[in-house]
Amino acid sequence: MKELEWNLSTLITGEEEFKTKIEKIKVKQKQLEKYQNEPLTKNSLLTFLQEIEKIKEEANKILIYGSLCYYKNINDQKTNSLKTQAEEFYNEVTSKLNKLNSRILSLSEDTIKQYLEENPDLEQYKFYLNNLFRLQKHQNKDSNNQKIKENNNAINKQVTTYNSLVQNMKYKDIKENQKTIKLTPINYNKFLSSRTKEVRKKAYFSINESYKEKQEEFATILDTIYGYRIENSKLENYSSVLEKILFEENIDKSVIKTLIHSVNKNIPLIEEYFEIKKEVLKESVLNIYDLNIPLDTSLGKTYTLEESIKIIKEALQPLGKEYLKAVDFLLDGHIDAIADKNKYQALTFSWHTYSFLNFKGSYNDIKNLIHELGHIVNYYFSMQKQPFFYEDSTIFVSEITSIVNEILLNRYLLKTASSKEEKIFYLSKEIENYITTVFKQTMYTELEEKWYNTKTQESLTVKALSDTYFNMLKKYYGSNIIYEDITNIEWTRLGHLYRFCYYPYKYATGLLMASTVATSLLYNHTLTKEEYITFLSSGSSNYSLELIKILHLDFKDSNIINQGFEILKKDIEELKELIKE
Repeated sequence: MKELEWNLSTLITGEEEFKTKIEKIKVKQKQLEKYQNEPLTKNSLLTFLQEIEKIKEEANKILIYGSLCYYKNINDQKTNSLKTQAEEFYNEVTSKLNKLNSRILSLSEDTIKQYLEENPDLEQYKFYLNNLFRLQKHQNKDSNNQKIKENNNAINKQVTTYNSLVQNMKYKDIKENQKTIKLTPINYNKFLSSRTKEVRKKAYFSINESYKEKQEEFATILDTIYGYRIENSKLENYSSVLEKILFEENIDKSVIKTLIHSVNKNIPLIEEYFEIKKEVLKESVLNIYDLNIPLDTSLGKTYTLEESIKIIKEALQPLGKEYLKAVDFLLDGHIDAIADKNKYQALTFSWHTYSFLNFKGSYNDIKNLIHELGHIVNYYFSMQKQPFFYEDSTIFVSEITSIVNEILLNRYLLKTASSKEEKIFYLSKEIENYITTVFKQTMYTELEEKWYNTKTQESLTVKALSDTYFNMLKKYYGSNIIYEDITNIEWTRLGHLYRFCYYPYKYATGLLMASTVATSLLYNHTLTKEEYITFLSSGSSNYSLELIKILHLDFKDSNIINQGFEILKKDIEELKELIKE
């Protein structure tokens, strides 16, 4: 089969077009200035919005293209330059377009309502316009917009520095069966999950000791990024960074509080699973570096890319022919999966209809591939049905679409497993997915909140970051785990907390909701394939909490979270029974 590699020509054909598009957008932006002095009628408002939309779409392509080129080859100075140009230009465009919002807001809401009634073509922009007025109190004067743009550029530079530090990290060699092993970002996960205790222990210390050497640099980067984010939230008239993130998606703060409360209440489930793991692995105690070992004895299963795609297509059968047709389309030129030393190693992501990963043949690689497919299929369906303004789903919504795929994969593998050993492996993977996706991501959310609160009072020092992280980890993982002193610097490796803002909680809510969706599709048949495709095609055409109602989910109903934990409890009981057999 053809190797999975990007074909970015549908975005931009190359560096020459990249530069040409930038110049064309500058001209279009200049032309928009005429609307500052002309009256906005029901017809000219439509034209104005259409032109803004085109500029946003083209600027978005530039940002994506420049970034993808960089992650594809981070060692090339040219791709580094493309990424920087793309980010700075995108921030410049966003800043200028934000100024134009004030022109729309100069019309009253009653006038907009009248225009919507008189001009049916404006209907597609109704949600956009209503949301603009909802956000009105956070509209900024020009000087603030300029400062926000400068801060965003500074944040991007700090993230680039973080990426470079991680990518160029050197680790102390370890030994396995008298053979010297050179640890790299490409292979270290294999040794962190080695079945030989001494090997995984040495790998754990080698990696964390390398990060510890750079801990002051990591602390400075995080402190700087958090400082800029706090300043931006104030410039945009928010009381906190969390309020800004939640308000932009119109998500009530109670969602976070409910999640943290429910997860904290169910922490004993982690300890229950760790006790099972300790018994199966025949360990008297579990060390922190034992937690990555899969619950099998000698399965050691690997998959070729061709085998993985076949498994993925079988697993996704419950979503129907229309979904699988989209998967076939996106497998051709929209996924870059081949492991390559020039690619960024410690990152898997999707953007637009493009996915990025380094496939090495493990179970986790298949899981990552089907997860990322969920994201780009979601975008693909949305861009077929929605104007550009609404093409991109919010993370709160899109995490459901990717995690449903993970669940379908695991249920398929569990169903087709030919041995007890395999069943134990896949069932334990589903349980561990809860630990990493629900519990751990909620822990990161609590961590973020504490760090932002600290940063409002003082700098984020190595000691402050390490102490908070260590205490939070022990709260979630419990007192039956043997921790190491060096565990406290693992915050240096939490890339999402550098690159994004209040992102992790959406993984947790995503899995809890996705569990209910998968059960509704597979077993209860209370959700149809057609309804699911409608959801995938909705983009951000409404607020997140409204869109999930298409899936018969209402986050105000605490049963959504409870149902997710009931599935986890059932999995743990099923695992216990399997082990007894």
